[in-house]
Amino acid sequence: MFKKVVFATAPLALLGGFAVAGTAHAATLTYSDTSVSVANHTTPVVAEFTGITAASTTGLTPGASLTLTAAGNALGTLKWTNATAVSSTKTATLPVPASGTTVNVSVTDGKAAASVAIVAAAASTGVNLTLTPDTVALPVATTNNTTGTVNFGTVPAGVTETLGNAPAGVALSNGVLSATTAVPGVYKNVTVTATDSSGATAVETLAIDVKGTAVNPPPAPRPHLYNGHVITVNNNQAEIGWNYGPGVTCALTRTFGYGFTVNGSPHQGFTCYNPSKDAPVTDIGYWSGLAAGHGYDIQLIPAGTNRQPLPNAQVGWIYIRTTS
Repeated sequence: MFKKVVFATAPLALLGGFAVAGTAHAATLTYSDTSVSVANHTTPVVAEFTGITAASTTGLTPGASLTLTAAGNALGTLKWTNATAVSSTKTATLPVPASGTTVNVSVTDGKAAASVAIVAAAASTGVNLTLTPDTVALPVATTNNTTGTVNFGTVPAGVTETLGNAPAGVALSNGVLSATTAVPGVYKNVTVTATDSSGATAVETLAIDVKGTAVNPPPAPRPHLYNGHVITVNNNQAEIGWNYGPGVTCALTRTFGYGFTVNGSPHQGFTCYNPSKDAPVTDIGYWSGLAAGHGYDIQLIPAGTNRQPLPNAQVGWIYIRTTS
């Protein structure tokens, strides 16, 4: 017979116990990245302009042809605004402005842009020009980096650097490209763009290599019991105790042994933790009608109040042997 009773003292040595909770359903896989480096990019190509210069700026005649040159590394087809391109070179022409006039000229190649404000002032021999350039430079990224980040150098005041076409988990901050939780691999056509408030831009396109290690999340705990132990045992009865794991308050019991196993089926019982009577998350079970000098295997299964085993429950066992 099995029934629930109050807690008893004088425990005996532990004869059986419960298995530790095992692996549960797999959780989402994440990655811990150790480095990000520039890949397949031993000679970085940066599209940028360092400025626009004039062939001459003093003693000019208004209306005469003024030649401008876009200095820097333009990669695409040049497009000039407020100036006329000369063939396919980096030069363009425009009429020398009259005294007191300001002309804003810009050039782009589809990726980089630069502009210049041309201010004309009267001089003894005609007009003198003052050129105020607006350019932005993007330092070349460190190549073949293995220390964890890619550094594009100090970001100048008034310049914003943005990252494009990069995988999730890769970030650019203060000129430093880093990886946090990106999926490891080589990513091509990643862009870094530097832009100032006037719209001058510089763009670098590169491939990055994210190196990382998969992080297996800890398994979800299985419903379980623990600290299973024998409290008392004599020739025809025994008392055992156990603790409930998180979220478990009931247990199914199945007793195997002489007089308790009928046609291969064990005797079954059921008990729940009663907070008004039991010690914290502890339960006690009492077995009577046992045969003297016999061994009994008692299986305990975490269960719900419906007397059904909890999903993915971890089964525990306690062994008792009665005295002769």
